[in-house]
Amino acid sequence: MVALLTTLDGSLTLESDRYGETYRSRHGALTEARHVFLGASGVEAVLAARGSAAVLEVGFGTGLNFLVTACVAAAAGAALTYVAVERDPLPTARLRELRYAELLAPCPLPGELIDGLEGLGARPPAGTHRLAVGGARLEVVVADATEVVADLPADAFDAVYLDPFSPRANPDAWEAALLARLVAALRPGGRLVSYSVSGEVRRRLAAAGARVAKVPGPPGGKRETLVAERAG
Repeated sequence: MVALLTTLDGSLTLESDRYGETYRSRHGALTEARHVFLGASGVEAVLAARGSAAVLEVGFGTGLNFLVTACVAAAAGAALTYVAVERDPLPTARLRELRYAELLAPCPLPGELIDGLEGLGARPPAGTHRLAVGGARLEVVVADATEVVADLPADAFDAVYLDPFSPRANPDAWEAALLARLVAALRPGGRLVSYSVSGEVRRRLAAAGARVAKVPGPPGGKRETLVAERAG
């Protein structure tokens, strides 16, 4: 079962009884997506300066990080390539309950995303599924992240959104080898961002060659969040 919750900024999220955690912050789902992922990653600035960006997300969840990023890209007339890894895709009926079309209006992409995901069927099979959502190229990879990171291209992404359930609830998604592959997938100067500032996670990222820092968290939310930048 997955419960529907209203977060403190008025946006909605879901809570997984399997992991005992919410998909987005209770302190503000939309605020977290914009501040922790889009903002701290520098993707908005890259889209404005270069007219394109490539993002890798581990933990697609409710799709809000993608939609916030894609709506900004569309408004800027920029090209977005987005690869999202998700082990357990949510049913589109649950995504509709989050009312993203209303939340992100006038951006039309929430409806396009749900229509595209519905075309994959009630339970999308394992593998890579390619969708066009507005001007964004979205690849939804249905797999465990540990199974796909070895095949990630190096120097390919401007940002990594590391957004699985927490290291306590889902430790496999925070393994040292996986984090090292994510750092290697970044372009020099690219950033991995996450809500988790776990000391072990920070040490593993530093061992992989990233410059790791704790930065101020979103208004009303966590005091600090994580930025790990690949040198270069």
